[in-house]
Amino acid sequence: MKWSFTIGKLFGIPIRVHITFLLLLVFVALVGKTLTNGLYAVLFVILVFVCVILHELTHSLMAIRYGHKVRSITLLPIGGMAQMDEIPDNPKEEIVISVMGPVASLVIAAVLFGIVSFLKLPLGSPLTASLWEGNMVVSLFWINLFLAGFNLIPAFPMDGGRVLRGVLGVFMDHMKATRIAVFVGQLFAVLLFFVGIFYNIWMALIAVFIYLGAEGEERAWSLRYALADAPVKSVMLEDFRALAPGDTLAHASELFLHTLQGDFPILFGNTLMGILRRETLIAGINDNKEHERVADFAEREYLTTTEREPLVGLYKKMAEKGISMVPVMRGDTLVGIVTMEQIGRYHMVAVAKSAK
Repeated sequence: MKWSFTIGKLFGIPIRVHITFLLLLVFVALVGKTLTNGLYAVLFVILVFVCVILHELTHSLMAIRYGHKVRSITLLPIGGMAQMDEIPDNPKEEIVISVMGPVASLVIAAVLFGIVSFLKLPLGSPLTASLWEGNMVVSLFWINLFLAGFNLIPAFPMDGGRVLRGVLGVFMDHMKATRIAVFVGQLFAVLLFFVGIFYNIWMALIAVFIYLGAEGEERAWSLRYALADAPVKSVMLEDFRALAPGDTLAHASELFLHTLQGDFPILFGNTLMGILRRETLIAGINDNKEHERVADFAEREYLTTTEREPLVGLYKKMAEKGISMVPVMRGDTLVGIVTMEQIGRYHMVAVAKSAK
């Protein structure tokens, strides 16, 4: 995720912090009426997010146990997010993975309750939990209880929504289950937003993230569903433009302007020797290097594919690496290219056909 940086690893999983999380710490420190209150608030927020990390880590370890790769856990002002290479399409796996986060929060709450009971501290109520004052152990108990309960609400993309999709997925195809779970999640987000406007602006902000998260999840699953059985050949462009090593950036810029291509394979005879990426082309023009050879700007290490490779697998690789074009090879011969735009077009056609 952009604007985030790694602060360490747990069980081999990178723990990342989004820059907005640091802004949250600055905000709570400044809002405190005194220096003591400000420092208390910063420490409390950090401890809350330690609990959030444990919540997300439990999801991640269960996902790893099922054979899924977890790329990172990122801390945001509204909570944490575990990023997996792919979301499980096995309903039972998704149910177990999703439930484990709230279970972790309940276990933390139980441990804190034991400490509160041992110290004979007044438990109070959820309303007594405070960011700037009070007993920190008691407040953390109520926060973890809230995290468990709130996440179990069947509103996608929260844990409860994923459990709902998993349960629905036992009785119907995953795409239909996703659409129902997304609808429930967005309906909840709309209601939460209007409640938040009148009572708590943070609730309204969380509602916006829930709504957009549900929408993004549906879009991702729609794309995955559409590409599931398609080979690369189904979107391969055979009528493409290539550059020779001696061509100039000026010539490449003309092709960029007058064709639909943004990236160009560079061929030495029939041998693919590199790729000129659109970012490199624009940077070269910006540096007044229009008359220099494209060979000097070629990307020498690049991803390739074959006509029979599953399109969904190629799309994942391209999305992860931020690649907009991949050459399609038949042995050592370049036979076509695949672009993100073509994959997007295939998705639109597939969705239209399924709707019909």
